[in-house]
Amino acid sequence: MSQPVQGVAAGGRPFNGGSAPPGLPTRTSPTGNEPSENPTIANTGYRPEIDGLRAVAVVPVILFHAGLGPFHGGFAGVDVFFAISGFLITRLLVADLQAGAFSIAGFYERRVRRILPALFLVMVACVPFAWAWLLPSQLDDFGKSLVAVCLFASNVLFWREQGYFGADTALKPLLHTWSLAVEEQFYIAFPLLLWALWRWAGGRRWLPAVLGALALASLALSQWSTVHAAQAGFYLAPGRAWELLAGAICALLPEAKVRAGAVRHVPGLAGLGMIAAAVLLFSEDSAFPGLLALLPVGGALLVLRHGGAGTAAGRVLAHPLPRGIGLVSYSAYLWHQPLFTFARAQSAALPGKVEMAALALLAIGLGALSWWFVELPFRRRGAGPLPRRGAVFAGALAGMAVLAGAGVVLHRAHGFPARPAANGTMGALEQRLAINFGLGPECEGRFTLSPACATAEKPDMLLWGDSFAMHLAPGLMAGPRRPALRQMTISSCAPLLDIGLMAAGRDYDPAAARDCIAFDEQVLGWLKANRQVRTVVLASPFTMYSDLAMDRAGHVATATPDRVADALRRTVAAIRATGARVVVIAPPPNDGTNLGQCLARAARNGQLSGDTGSPCDFPRAQAKNYPDALMARIAPVVPVIRLDTMVCPRETCLAQHDGRMIWRDDGHLSIEGSRWLGARYHWAALARQLAR
Repeated sequence: MSQPVQGVAAGGRPFNGGSAPPGLPTRTSPTGNEPSENPTIANTGYRPEIDGLRAVAVVPVILFHAGLGPFHGGFAGVDVFFAISGFLITRLLVADLQAGAFSIAGFYERRVRRILPALFLVMVACVPFAWAWLLPSQLDDFGKSLVAVCLFASNVLFWREQGYFGADTALKPLLHTWSLAVEEQFYIAFPLLLWALWRWAGGRRWLPAVLGALALASLALSQWSTVHAAQAGFYLAPGRAWELLAGAICALLPEAKVRAGAVRHVPGLAGLGMIAAAVLLFSEDSAFPGLLALLPVGGALLVLRHGGAGTAAGRVLAHPLPRGIGLVSYSAYLWHQPLFTFARAQSAALPGKVEMAALALLAIGLGALSWWFVELPFRRRGAGPLPRRGAVFAGALAGMAVLAGAGVVLHRAHGFPARPAANGTMGALEQRLAINFGLGPECEGRFTLSPACATAEKPDMLLWGDSFAMHLAPGLMAGPRRPALRQMTISSCAPLLDIGLMAAGRDYDPAAARDCIAFDEQVLGWLKANRQVRTVVLASPFTMYSDLAMDRAGHVATATPDRVADALRRTVAAIRATGARVVVIAPPPNDGTNLGQCLARAARNGQLSGDTGSPCDFPRAQAKNYPDALMARIAPVVPVIRLDTMVCPRETCLAQHDGRMIWRDDGHLSIEGSRWLGARYHWAALARQLAR
């Protein structure tokens, strides 16, 4: 989704989100939607509109990952693919059961022929580009994804790593394979369940009811997950199974009667409208999949059941253009995520819309070549290079062993940090982007009185806040009059008494809000007991005030700027009651991109010179000062030190200075950047001077 990614992601979400279209079944048809040569199951002939429907799903997903157009919900295309896949494979299996030709080995032979050749090609093609352009931790992650894809467990890996829509998902070449893993996990059990019900439950009679009950249970789990376990609900098979089961149930129902007159066009067109609504109206912030996924899945089912030949929807989808894109959709989707990933990883400046549009077209072009030269030969049993079932399975196992082995090597070598980069190594370059914990990692995540989090036994300055306070510590210690500093910080915990802020939707976390409230109370208690502290520095972006806030009683309400400003005023008053003075340091500006990764790519390519220019600089007019509205409200009460005047001295905001990287990611200062700014502008002395 998020990409998700997808994927993200997504995702979120799922991010930058979307997903790979699941591999659709085939037996002998080169199109992939002719389920069987057996005519006893209704509507088993080739339906060109299904290939067109696959194009309707895959194009928005690719455009979503490319960041083009209004396709903010393009990740919903995977739900359409799940429904199509469940529909087609169920028809195939039921046709085999009716003919007495059901074979698990035969089923998986078809799956291997359908999925693995093109997948292996794309995985192999990714390796040299990943080696050349990914930083060690990214190459390490890529190695793990090679192993996970070979085990059809990449959805579990990406669920454990992060969300589909996070910034880092844009640099995961195989993120989109999570949907293939969901499919294959589903098909471990589904054919056996179908066979057992067919044999012991009276053929087709009870199949819709049993599958319907399972689908409802999966849908209920999916909806529950959107609130309580969003990433698990997005990635894992139990919360996605209902989408494939919906397609399966649709395949088992009696063939729909064709209505006369214009009314016959309505259901199919309505289905296309539902899919379009999901693609255009959903976004990374949507509580997806859950009940919202009924829109794209329901739309797909309407087209599958009522959008056949003779309807307006069927004629549109059977047009050569959408049908042609649908034919190559599996390979096209396999190619698009690596193309986008390596385009972003190769140069410092992110590719623009024109470049991304060209890459989207290239993905379809490469998909067409893969379909013709790889997919078709392997899917024509007896005509391809692997004509026998044993050879098919042996080749599949050998390919998985080689690719998984390569992944293990990349992981065990920690991404080969000794690979050369301009003026150094990849490992040394990545170290410059290390997390800026401030005085040390011991100072993150909990209330602590560790000596490592203080520079003196009796500190006279307290640094209190979240990760945007942590990144100030090296700068506060870099000036000529270094303070005796105590750091008290927890990521995503703003220094506000009485309320804990929470991001809404997929990151809603009441437990973290309660922990934050308790932490801030502990910090204030420590401050009351340590009256030698003369200056308190509060720092946070306060970016969450547009979402939710929990008070000490557990009540949750919208965190308006006024409510957050009131909490900050109370915090300032409580600090001053201890005899200390207080100042707020606002976060640095940014342009919404990952400036740290941009700087790393520029340094890798030798583009960071000794002057102040770099490909990562951005116009001051595009700078984003997240808490401006809040700062305006509290400025009459407490002094505010703004970093935008330091980072953007003129019309351009500097991402580096004299080769120093100022940022480490999309908002936080690097260690070297914090030290340089703190020494240049005497942060500690400035904080003492302005505090009142």
